[in-house]
Order: sequence, then C-alpha cells, then structure tokens
Amino acid sequence: MNIGIDIDGVLTDIQGFNRRHAPRFFKRKFNRDIADENPYDIRDMFKCPENEYMAYWKRYLFIYAIFEPARKGAKTLTQKLRADNHSIYIISKRVLTCRSDFLGKFMRFLVRSWLWRNGIFYHEIIFCDNDVPDSKRTACLEKHIDMMVDDEAVNISAIAPITKVICFDTSYNRTCAGKNILRATNFDEIYSLIKNYDVRLKKQGTV
Repeated sequence: MNIGIDIDGVLTDIQGFNRRHAPRFFKRKFNRDIADENPYDIRDMFKCPENEYMAYWKRYLFIYAIFEPARKGAKTLTQKLRADNHSIYIISKRVLTCRSDFLGKFMRFLVRSWLWRNGIFYHEIIFCDNDVPDSKRTACLEKHIDMMVDDEAVNISAIAPITKVICFDTSYNRTCAGKNILRATNFDEIYSLIKNYDVRLKKQGTV
C-alpha cells in the first residue's frame, strides 16, 4: 500500500513544543497569558494578532525545525512499514517549503536532514502549500495514497472523502470523526490499523 505520513503534529509533537516555549515568550514579550491550552494554532492558544504570531515563529521556527525530536516510535513505525513492503510518502504542509527562494530551499533541506537524523525512512517526500486547505488531498490523489496519517482537522476533512485517514489523537482534533476516519493514540496503534487494513484488502483481492 501507499502510506502517507504527516510531519508536524504526527512525527513531531508540535503542540508539546509550543506548550514548552510559547507561554514564556508571550508573557515576557507581550504580557499575554494562555487563553486556551488545546488549540493547534498559536493564534488560538493566546488569542493573539498576526504580528505576535509571526514574532513567535520568527524566534522559534528554526529551533523547532532543527532540534525538536521525532516522537518515540516514529522510526520503528517506518521500519516496520518498509519491512512489510509498503511505500511511505511524507506529505507535509511545513511552512516555507513551497517557496522557490533561499528560505524555501533551506527549509526543505532542514526537513530532509531532520528525517535522516531521526531515522525516518520514506520513499518520497511531498511538500504541500500551507496556504491551500486541500493541498494534501491533491497530493494523496496524485500519489494514490491508501492510508494517510494526519493530525490537523482541516487536512483530515479534506482527505477523508477520497481515502482512509488515521487521525493521530490530540486535544485539538477530538471532534474529527466520520466515514474513512480512524483514530490512534500512538505508533503501535497506527501500525495495527495499517496492517489490519492491508490484510482486509488482500482478502478482498484489491491489492
């Protein structure tokens, strides 16, 4: 099967990173406290304007991109999927990666370096436009993705009508449910869902 895997929020714990760094930054720089601990987006977490949001990521984006480790079990998952002869596609909407300038090239380099350093195996990486809500849907169609692993509600909603989606459980996506949407809390559960679906397809003679 062709398996799609997201980076930010799946292979990494971006919410955990923000919880560690954002409260001190916003308190010190803008005297702003957390308004909501659960959202994916910093703007919702602190009810902050765009200029404060941009100031935060200007300070922390490259720290996150270089030093934030992969979640425990991410490397093992890709090793198992490879051993089972699945094709792994990293499908990411990481900011800057679709730009053609130096910053775009540099961020794409950082992503590939990060995957290598964390032992994440993949066959191909697809960078999707962060400003286009359904850009991952297009990537899944083009690469004939059989199952996609993602955490962000907007992506899950866009992809579910065309293929199976495993929603990586977080506090900000608990309302994601419906046809083609499965849920997993860790990489062992993700592997089991993929394996069971693969077995079912083979029994049906569709793979």
